[in-house]
Amino acid sequence: MGRGRRLPARVYWVRRLAVLATAALMVFAVGRLLTGSSDAADSGAANPGAVQAAATLSPTPSSTGPTVILPKKGTKLPKKSREPKPTPLAQPSGPCTPQDVVVTPEVRSNIGGSDVVVALSFHTLIAAACTFDVSSKSVTMNITSGHDYIWSTRQCPAAMPTTNVVVRRDIATYVYVTWNGKRSDSTCSRLTTWALPGWYHVTVAALGGEPADEQFQLAAPLPTTVTSTVTPDPPEHTKKPKNQG
Repeated sequence: MGRGRRLPARVYWVRRLAVLATAALMVFAVGRLLTGSSDAADSGAANPGAVQAAATLSPTPSSTGPTVILPKKGTKLPKKSREPKPTPLAQPSGPCTPQDVVVTPEVRSNIGGSDVVVALSFHTLIAAACTFDVSSKSVTMNITSGHDYIWSTRQCPAAMPTTNVVVRRDIATYVYVTWNGKRSDSTCSRLTTWALPGWYHVTVAALGGEPADEQFQLAAPLPTTVTSTVTPDPPEHTKKPKNQG
């Protein structure tokens, strides 16, 4: 068998270049794979909780103070409760009709041997508000015990205040009368005796109106405490010796 024909040198160079190119591509591919794996690992290690944080959005507790939760947009805040405004008082339309005025007594103190204060409560039956002149001529007050006549503003007119007041239907107006705790006479003198402890009636009425009555008990006066000062005896050594004879 004879020897084959020898190929040209150019063919050998082409084959060599093809082998080198294939080897270079394989090296590049392997290096690319290794580089991609390293980048993925670095990315995961650098931000391991990024997905969880984005999903939960949980605020980190602060050590400087409590967490303030702001209301969402569009949330209506509760309105502050307003205190009710006071109802304005009725204004007087003119003088009161005597028949429209009602007076009732209220005894505020009841100790015998001293002043007894009686509060007179005024209000109207029909008019919302009106003016009324209080005096001993328009209002009378009597104190009795059974059939015993004790005291009256007819005999002591100065005890009834003289004043102009606004009388209302819904709110009482008060005028105060002081009884000195004694019987009265025609001149309202101070020489009369004290009213004794017991049960009494106080009756008041406005001119032209119906009288009102209240029963009360006059208590006994409080006992007076007398304090005496005792002078101690001098010590024995300060006493003068008795004359001996």
